[in-house]
Amino acid sequence: MGAEDKKRLRKQILAVRDAMPQEMYRESSRQILETLLEMQSYRESDTILTYVNYRSEVRTTDLVNRALADGKRVFVPKVSGERMDFYRITGMEALHEGYQGIREPVSGQVFGPETDTGHALMLMPGAVFDESCHRIGYGKGFYDRYLRELSEMGVTVKTLALCFECQVLAAIPWEIHDIRPQMILSETKLRCGKEFT
Repeated sequence: MGAEDKKRLRKQILAVRDAMPQEMYRESSRQILETLLEMQSYRESDTILTYVNYRSEVRTTDLVNRALADGKRVFVPKVSGERMDFYRITGMEALHEGYQGIREPVSGQVFGPETDTGHALMLMPGAVFDESCHRIGYGKGFYDRYLRELSEMGVTVKTLALCFECQVLAAIPWEIHDIRPQMILSETKLRCGKEFT
């Protein structure tokens, strides 16, 4: 199974996610956020690296506001060409429409070795996942490259992917260079982690 299988699965599962009724989308996003806030990984982190939700992705807007209220440093992604970096924000008003219509920061402090405290949690989006925490992203490889770069710089972050249960299959095609999130959280289940409190 290769790139074509991934492409087909991505299209198929994203169509299912896009078709979720708005009420279910909002309620499932709320349940995911509620569980996340109770997790040890969230409570022990002083830095949150999170995507900014786009289209039918699990909502992260409320999480950004809550993390800032909890005194955590929040960094969100900005894409320039083939490169993605995470910039610190102090509020949602710092975001403007950027890459493919996704809300991004214009500038700010960049996350890296100088800003890392060793207690960072990254929340990842994705298109399709499986029970072993494999992930199919949106096809550009931004997160794989970014996490590889952090690792090369000696920066370690905990990785947690957020998704809806309809995005999780028993098994999906994966390649050796794909980076798996350490945990996957949906509205009903935490996978690959044992830290529900």
